[in-house]
Amino acid sequence: MKQSVTQLAGVFNDRFLQLLISLDEAIVLSGKKTDKMKMLEDSEQHDARRELLMVEEIANRKREIEAGEEMTHQLKIESQFHQKLIADIEQRLQDTDTILSSILDINLHLGKLLDVLYMEACTISKLVTHIDELPWLQRAVIKFVKQPKYRRVDSKGHAVIINTTKAALSFIGIDSLRQLIPVLVSKHVMPPNSEFTPDLLKNLWLYTIGTGNVARELSKEFGVKPHLGFNLGLLASIGHSVVATVYLKAFDVQLRAEIIEAKEKNNRMLAKSLANLSPSHKYIRSLWKMYAAKVSYNIVSALNLRWLNITPGVAGIASIKEVSFKYVEKHNLHPLAKLLFKSAGYMQFKLMQKNQLMSKEASMLYLRNFGITAADLGNLRTVNLTGLELKIAEST
Repeated sequence: MKQSVTQLAGVFNDRFLQLLISLDEAIVLSGKKTDKMKMLEDSEQHDARRELLMVEEIANRKREIEAGEEMTHQLKIESQFHQKLIADIEQRLQDTDTILSSILDINLHLGKLLDVLYMEACTISKLVTHIDELPWLQRAVIKFVKQPKYRRVDSKGHAVIINTTKAALSFIGIDSLRQLIPVLVSKHVMPPNSEFTPDLLKNLWLYTIGTGNVARELSKEFGVKPHLGFNLGLLASIGHSVVATVYLKAFDVQLRAEIIEAKEKNNRMLAKSLANLSPSHKYIRSLWKMYAAKVSYNIVSALNLRWLNITPGVAGIASIKEVSFKYVEKHNLHPLAKLLFKSAGYMQFKLMQKNQLMSKEASMLYLRNFGITAADLGNLRTVNLTGLELKIAEST
């Protein structure tokens, strides 16, 4: 049974990774039909069938053979292309400094900011010092307080305009900032929108914020402070974002270079085959499995967090060789790693359940594989997985 549960978990872990990228493809992977497929089957055009003449059958068979040969050729080109591409990506993913500056647009002031944020001696002035070194965060905080629901007027009925970091932070308050700032950071490091990964931005965000909220709720079980669990959950999936972003950028750069080279060599057939290539979900998933956890560890480690020391959690997850809570317990991983493993597993379950990608029977086995008990399910039943409860200027 242990082996069957682990094998089942592996199948659904793959399905979850596909869900992050594309819901439709995850549905197909689960053996079901998408709404588009159902509409096609129900359409009059699809239902209007007639018997084919023998000549038409032969012609169709010939086209199928030709299409199969062309597909085989195209897959060979794709494989050769990705062999070189992955070697380049592996090097890029090892360069944490460039990832921080060029991919994520963050610097080491972020680590100092997160440390200060949770100190008892935290003040607005100390926060301003570090936030002013992160222009994107400065803009995000000011934009947040300018939402219509937070608008206030002075004694004369004039709108109170907040245009400075200090004024915005003071308006929000330190208690609420301890939830808001980590969320704004996580939003900032999400991957950009891409037509090739239609659901990645939305689903990765739901997974990220959900894991943070779940980890905060389950933190007591592992003797962890809630704010540590919250930040751990929010930052643990940063590797998924980086890997996908690096892959898409490197793909474009290499494809352009190889097409130009093929044209210069007057190899029109190769140039045409290359032009037909598009980013592959299969390779993104493989790269996630190999590098996402390690990249998350490298980034969190580079932030040099001391007061908010969540590094042992991401380090533990990066060391896992078998996705099983029994493995986690057997190797006595850090409590933060156990918390993250459980919280991430629960959110994977919730997102697949929401999209009807998992049966009730499979759900129970999947939850067991991640060490999630009936008591955990009870504790998490009322948790707002994708929202925040902030008290700002007497508003909730």
